[in-house]
Amino acid sequence: MWCDAMPFDAKRPPSRGLPGVRPLKAVAIALTVFAFTASPALGQTQRPDALPDAENERIDRFTVELIGDMLDTLGLSYSVGLGPYGEPAMTVDGSRDAAATRAVIDGFEVRFFGCDANGRCDEMSLVSHYRPDRPTSLSTVNRFNQSTRFTTAYTGIEGDLVLSMDLSAVGGIGRQATMIMIAIYVYNMESFAQAIG
Repeated sequence: MWCDAMPFDAKRPPSRGLPGVRPLKAVAIALTVFAFTASPALGQTQRPDALPDAENERIDRFTVELIGDMLDTLGLSYSVGLGPYGEPAMTVDGSRDAAATRAVIDGFEVRFFGCDANGRCDEMSLVSHYRPDRPTSLSTVNRFNQSTRFTTAYTGIEGDLVLSMDLSAVGGIGRQATMIMIAIYVYNMESFAQAIG
């Protein structure tokens, strides 16, 4: 439903925790991903700090293969190509397994930056574009940015709306943290689509 005057969080129940803090459905997605990737057996529980190093290896550079493995785990189909400057790029087509992602998405791009000759990259951005049927006010986009962490929404050069998330492997990032951030991005895509109606 579209209504520019409707507050962004009008459909959400009031928070029972801290004022202004909305429950994060993304945490449930992230914990589901964590349970399926980190536990040696589905029925066993284990503290995250007790996991073997191999389960949450440190990533110093992003590669298409590494991110492809994560997208496979999340049940997302994708294709691989090259960006405008010859850097690796991926197009995520959508959900191959809706039960794994818990969201239906149209797709997004994975853009890599700071890449060496072997396709090992320092940074990556997740980017999706939206062209709503009706104009979206900047106040709607601003409300979304104020109430949502980790992603940024803005108006693109061609007048479309863009949602992006930047990740850096400089200094190292955990494999599980990277996969959780991708899952959060997928959830925020759905939230943004609902916000702009």
